[in-house]
Amino acid sequence: MNRRELLKWMAISGAAASAPGWVWAMDASEGSHPERLIVLFLRGGADGLSLCAPLGDSAYFDRRPALAIREADGLPLDAFFALHPSAGSLKTLYDAQELGVVHAAGLFTAERSHFEAQAVMEQGIDSLDAAPGEGWLGRYLASLNGGTPLQAVALDKAVPLSMAGLGSALALGAIDDFSLALDARTRLALADLYRLDPLLDPTAQAVFDAAGALGPVQALPIGADYPPSPLGTALADAARLIKSGSGLKAAAINTGGWDTHESQNDEIAGLIAGLGDALLAFRNDLGEEWARTTVVVQTEFGRRVAENASAGTDHGHGGVMFLAGGTVNGGQVHGDWPGLHDSALSDGQDLTVTTDYRQVFAELLATRFGVTDFAPIFNGWQPGPWQGLFLPAGEAAALPALGAPARLAVPTEAWTPPASLDLGGLSLDRLAAVRSIRSESVR
Repeated sequence: MNRRELLKWMAISGAAASAPGWVWAMDASEGSHPERLIVLFLRGGADGLSLCAPLGDSAYFDRRPALAIREADGLPLDAFFALHPSAGSLKTLYDAQELGVVHAAGLFTAERSHFEAQAVMEQGIDSLDAAPGEGWLGRYLASLNGGTPLQAVALDKAVPLSMAGLGSALALGAIDDFSLALDARTRLALADLYRLDPLLDPTAQAVFDAAGALGPVQALPIGADYPPSPLGTALADAARLIKSGSGLKAAAINTGGWDTHESQNDEIAGLIAGLGDALLAFRNDLGEEWARTTVVVQTEFGRRVAENASAGTDHGHGGVMFLAGGTVNGGQVHGDWPGLHDSALSDGQDLTVTTDYRQVFAELLATRFGVTDFAPIFNGWQPGPWQGLFLPAGEAAALPALGAPARLAVPTEAWTPPASLDLGGLSLDRLAAVRSIRSESVR
């Protein structure tokens, strides 16, 4: 294997070290930081009004004569909100108080471009005018004391922007597909070769270290009945990383197909079922580790309140976030509901955002991870009062036995990173893998 072949392998596998000079070392404080975070991004702009329908708001039915969830079909959460009929597994988690909902959440400044909204959120900022080029999660990870080769992982083909810049992350794709079969002589030769390059040496070393650390992870069997989908595979891999004691602190997962401009009711039922079934399987797989695991489900924006002429919905503003884990203050819908009447709508057509997406992550970092200084993580932004979204550190839900999820009817669509790459002024010969820039049109 020559130098170019190794680079090709690294790019295909998604292996990346997002910051040169990062040193992989065992974190001596790992025992004091047992919590881990899974960020699950619903790419495409998921319709929060279908995921969690405001049945108590009459304007919901007025603006969605064909798409609105009927009271007889929805899965009631309280006297006002109901989950989509396909969200049976989410309802199971909610009833166990291991799932919370934050409605009317997102960016305060409306961004209707997938690329711009995702880029703003993943950098932890207000708008691209102040874009630092680094991810909020990457900045948080950089504040920790070292880490293991698998402390920050993207279970996808590319490292997301949220982990880019300061900090470190590896894009593994499917764990069982990640391998680097080299004999000792070849490995030593490659190590000598890359030691001559100050940029590529830590990158190559990170790949070698990750390949070695993945052995115990790959040896673990899958411990639950996951849906046969990319999302199911990713969460099964996340569970193996956690149960193997790999030192995982954060994982990023993407799932696509949520851009429902046409025939929304036909498309979204399988997506919602797949999301819930995968999360419930993940919960059952983790066992006691669920008590120290938080899953935050987010999307770049919600959909327009009114349905369109194609039985779908177009890009909107406010959306919904789900919080799952033994760490969450579940069994309730959090946030202030702004209403769907004309005077309450954003730009006269969208759900208004009342909870900044960063408020959710900041409260999680403060409550479960002990973070007190948010300015470095969120580029100067400071959170407001906590909303009681999470249980205090050291506390966890009772974790009753829950049934296995029903089989997924429609597989969740895979999210494919675009081909365009931001090389930051470096050639592909000098950079094994870099974050992707998603360039999409506004509709």
